[in-house]
Amino acid sequence: QKTRGKKKFELCHSNGTFGEEPFLIPVGPESIPKNMSFNLSAPTTSMNLSRVLRAMQLKKPILLEGSPGVGKTSLISALASVSGHKLVRINLSEQTDISDLMGTDLPLPDESSYDEESVTETSPSKGNFRWCDGVLLKAIKRGDWVLLDELNLASQSVLEGLNSCLDHRANLFIPELGQTFDCPRTFRIFAAQNPLAQGGGRKGLPKSFLNRFTKVYVEA
Repeated sequence: QKTRGKKKFELCHSNGTFGEEPFLIPVGPESIPKNMSFNLSAPTTSMNLSRVLRAMQLKKPILLEGSPGVGKTSLISALASVSGHKLVRINLSEQTDISDLMGTDLPLPDESSYDEESVTETSPSKGNFRWCDGVLLKAIKRGDWVLLDELNLASQSVLEGLNSCLDHRANLFIPELGQTFDCPRTFRIFAAQNPLAQGGGRKGLPKSFLNRFTKVYVEA
């Protein structure tokens, strides 16, 4: 009796897309390196990458779960690089505040250290303070990919603040500015977490929150 050989995992760039047929994703605007330091063709890596590419066919954010050191972060970083997207990694913890992600009013700096790109143009200065975008809002404006690392260490207030980015609304409302920022098509959210059994302050996330993600298990 003949047995079918397992199909070889083949990545390709074609007509502005990248992936493994038929699971392709649009190529981003960033330059693609000719030499990758991360081997995407290794057996376990290619299996994990194939799962991610399949999950990306849906518009939902992707949650990667796996033991520490299996390469969850490296996998998404390599995929972003080879597909021309900038990846912004945000390390979450119990100390992470929602203002770290969204932004806050900060003292107006000296002109010599003033960074216009981090300031919302429509926001007037308030005395000696001016609004400065947080890391997530900056990524939304640029249309970057975002990796929320250690998701199950984040506080409840941070999780609630992320809701509108993760569901059908695909936007971020900043109360201090009275503005809503829509997530562009190139923007994509990934999250990574170690299993709950690892401890270290990790908590089980509400099912209603987890349902906003497509879950991918990353194997070692």
